[in-house]
Amino acid sequence: MKIKLSLAACILMSAFVAVDARAACTLDVSAGYVPRGQLFSFQLSIWDFGPFPPNPFYTVVFFGTKNGVADIPSTGWGYPGTYTYGTSELTGFGNPLSGGISGTYVRYAVLYDPNGQVFCVTNPIPVILE
Repeated sequence: MKIKLSLAACILMSAFVAVDARAACTLDVSAGYVPRGQLFSFQLSIWDFGPFPPNPFYTVVFFGTKNGVADIPSTGWGYPGTYTYGTSELTGFGNPLSGGISGTYVRYAVLYDPNGQVFCVTNPIPVILE
């Protein structure tokens, strides 16, 4: 009986380890509604339960829509710099006082490792620009 219980425990632990060994990343935004003339930023959180790669620095490429229609090229829009585990603030976003960019934007990011392989894909996050 102990052997069966031990075997079942090993199989269960192997399943948990296989799930936990995956990478994860999330995207959040400083403001879901942005009036004209205001700035906002995204918060990118990256973690990995291992085994950790030798060079854990990732590039960020944004994708998304404006009012349900793709407004970023199919190749994405690369955000400058490289990012590693933890939370990073991605700044430089704003709603100008003029310009007609009001609408509902949905953004998500794809993180690529130094070899150009997809490390993870964030959740989509909506932002409404007045």
